[in-house]
Amino acid sequence: MHDYPIDLSIEEITTEELNNLADLLFEVGAIKFGAFKLKLHETQPDAPLSPIYINLRVVRSFPSVMAYVCGILDKLSCRLHFDLYADTPTAATPFVAILSYTTGRPMISPRKDAKAYGLGVAIDGDFKPGQTALLVDDLVSQADSKFEAIDKLEKSGLIVKDLVMVIDRQQGGVATLQAKGYQVHVAATMSQLLSRYFETGKIDQARYAEVKSYLGI
Repeated sequence: MHDYPIDLSIEEITTEELNNLADLLFEVGAIKFGAFKLKLHETQPDAPLSPIYINLRVVRSFPSVMAYVCGILDKLSCRLHFDLYADTPTAATPFVAILSYTTGRPMISPRKDAKAYGLGVAIDGDFKPGQTALLVDDLVSQADSKFEAIDKLEKSGLIVKDLVMVIDRQQGGVATLQAKGYQVHVAATMSQLLSRYFETGKIDQARYAEVKSYLGI
């Protein structure tokens, strides 16, 4: 994999960094184009197949790409004020573990289901009520999983002000979170990624238009 630097002295993600991120995600198969069944097809089997599939879980198998994505997330978050990282399990867990290790800032994990044994905790890790948690995830669609994690964190006495994510699918999730008073910081939108893939010939005009129409962006 290519070794792309990230300039932490510049607050915004640069065009070069965005392009590098898009290329790396495509290169490792984290973003694919074709015809795919999604989770929604379990309840809506007749729904149109998706022309795009995003699977950032595959990134954990490519250490150099993991490092780059974590560098981008660090750049998005390094000027925010928070005490702890919190992952949205489990897609973001490897990213947050690396961020915690490299920055020296603690990590906690809101569980999908509280333990039915032992202490029955809803959040793994050590924290104190009143601390501020930065919630990190791989992507945002309609934000349902984000609100589930936020609810667990806030019910445990933690403060959530900001969320950091790699990709915004532009399905309304960011606006919903912002309407509730949360600040959302994303590395790339689907529109930006699609433009990069079209400009570099990874997808043609027909596929570009198909995906934009499917996502409604």
